[in-house]
Amino acid sequence: MKKRMLIVSLVTLVTLVGFIVVKAIDGDTTALNDSFTMEFIAEEWVEDDFHLFESKTGQYRMLFPDQFQMVSAPPEFYGRRDTRFEMWNALIYDDSEDGIRYDFRVMFRNYEAEELVRTRLNIMLQDHSYQNQYAEIKTNDTLIYHGASFWDSNDPEGGLKDPNQNEANNFFGLIRDVHSNRSVEFVYSTICYKEELGCKLDAAKQYEFALKLMKSVEFSDE
Repeated sequence: MKKRMLIVSLVTLVTLVGFIVVKAIDGDTTALNDSFTMEFIAEEWVEDDFHLFESKTGQYRMLFPDQFQMVSAPPEFYGRRDTRFEMWNALIYDDSEDGIRYDFRVMFRNYEAEELVRTRLNIMLQDHSYQNQYAEIKTNDTLIYHGASFWDSNDPEGGLKDPNQNEANNFFGLIRDVHSNRSVEFVYSTICYKEELGCKLDAAKQYEFALKLMKSVEFSDE
């Protein structure tokens, strides 16, 4: 399963790089400069460097970092099924000076049985965690399962490694609405694509960034 998911991630990355090159040439490199992303921005600059994203399902909101843009095409990078399902991808189109590509993926589901939400968590842990390591955060309205791992792109086995022994580059979470069975899956990846630039990463800072986005998820009143 992990090998399959990592292969899918590599294929996705190669495809996204093509979009990055085009966007960089066009000079459209922030959320407010992209017409597709702007369709989802409910309020600009709610915090420094962040806008307010509103789902087309009408079921949730969250912070959206200005340096990122949503991927509008091909269709597999955005999908929605009325108010029950939505998935989308966002990334930084600018070439980074550190050789790292930054992107995150969000998937919303509604009206699933509680045991299915638990199954979603188990699948996420299998695909993205190191030995099922994760932590929990409880708020008045949400329960957040989150964790980090290190994906070694030079490992022929494509294995995930201990984030306590390596600088984590893969950050994941499942955000549950405690008042319903709605959930949001979140995966933030920081993939080294130019090793000659060093790919230096402050894993703690990136984890903090991922948690900020996860904590910002607010489900609408039903």
